[in-house]
Amino acid sequence: MVVLVVDSSVLIIERLQHILSEATKATAVYGAVSYKDALRFLKKIKIDVVLLDSGLPGNTALNLLNEINAAGIKTTVIMLTYSIDHYLEEKYKLLGAELFFDKYHDFEKLPSVINNITAYKK
Repeated sequence: MVVLVVDSSVLIIERLQHILSEATKATAVYGAVSYKDALRFLKKIKIDVVLLDSGLPGNTALNLLNEINAAGIKTTVIMLTYSIDHYLEEKYKLLGAELFFDKYHDFEKLPSVINNITAYKK
């Protein structure tokens, strides 16, 4: 299981890398601070799960979801949000986002979700 954390905050990326490396069956947890960095990872490595910050500057989270779809990349996308309005949530869902977690309060839930995805994909 390979996970990519896409967030404009290096602190969030490092925190999630630490949590997921210790509490999941992930073999690698990469971090990307921008849309362009994330796209480079997605084109080079098979990523099983993308944890995507809905608040990337310039609505680039939507652009990244569009790129994932256009390239036919098979990955599970989990959105990390502060709070999201229903319009954007529906837009993210239409573009393939499967789950939504509060960026600051739901971190403890992510390891079990990642482990469940790992078990499901076997």
